[in-house]
Amino acid sequence: MKAWILSFFNSQATDPAAQPLLAEQPAEHASTPLPAQAWHLRRPDFDGALLAWMVQGEPDPANSLGPREQVVLHALEARAADTAASLLPRAAGVVPALLARLRSDSSSLGELVDHVSRDQTLVAEVMAMANSAFYRRERPVMELGHSIQMLGVGGLRAAIARVVLKPMLDGRSGPLIRRAAPRLWKHTEVKTQLGAEIARSQGRDPFDAYLLALLHDMAWSVVLRELDGAAGWRLSTPFVGALGQWRDRLASLIAQQWRPPGPWVEATAELAQHGLGAGSGPEVLNLCTADQLAWLLCDPSRARARTLAEPLLASALAPVRACFEELDAASAAPR
Repeated sequence: MKAWILSFFNSQATDPAAQPLLAEQPAEHASTPLPAQAWHLRRPDFDGALLAWMVQGEPDPANSLGPREQVVLHALEARAADTAASLLPRAAGVVPALLARLRSDSSSLGELVDHVSRDQTLVAEVMAMANSAFYRRERPVMELGHSIQMLGVGGLRAAIARVVLKPMLDGRSGPLIRRAAPRLWKHTEVKTQLGAEIARSQGRDPFDAYLLALLHDMAWSVVLRELDGAAGWRLSTPFVGALGQWRDRLASLIAQQWRPPGPWVEATAELAQHGLGAGSGPEVLNLCTADQLAWLLCDPSRARARTLAEPLLASALAPVRACFEELDAASAAPR
């Protein structure tokens, strides 16, 4: 697997025809969305590298879909067609009330603090988030009150969302899910933080971007559950491409099931219907940028990842680069 990923990424890094992922963006236009990447057709290759890393499987360069791969794709189609079923465990009973509370303008800091202080899991999450690369200061934050003050309403909303929604990414159906879930969550953690920072740097709502990135990765858990139930599949190029398309379609369906609706409904519908291109809206472009940067933070080869991340970072606003650097340093630090 390492040889396959290395071969692909080395060819990208040295390909003279490859255009930068992002066009130059003047720093003074903070509200301008990140431009579309010129080589968006290579997105399936990033998905393939991410998927191979998550499941710790060996890619297969075959150019055809085998019968077992077709079974998985048919199962995903059937799951998407079942409009009465919730695509995520517990989502139908938890997400609507959660989003209504978190996105409510009347949701005060005091109310959120009261909600956090009564749940030790939330207390631990708030403390961890306050000391994360996204918020970290020179000295560790040791007190809950200080952590809450640092995070504010937006940070508390994100902490609550993480605690409630993270279990929906955890699978218990088989060995592949158990193997992949921790890596999927690692990718999700950095993707949500990067998505929020990209939005913040443009004057957009960071919490909406955070939830959009979280939802998009949740769709991988639906895909992985189907892979877990089928033995002997091959991680071929066309199979990975099809799985990536289903991830986008399932994300759109999950977004439609969430109430109250938010910008993630339109963004995921656009991505599912039209893919990523020059005409993509800012939410889609930012989501895909965060998705790729998050994978590069997970890539075991840090030197290769830095080379591939640089075109994205060179064109992003300074806070996005700073967030990436902090996350990179945190992932490299001994635990």
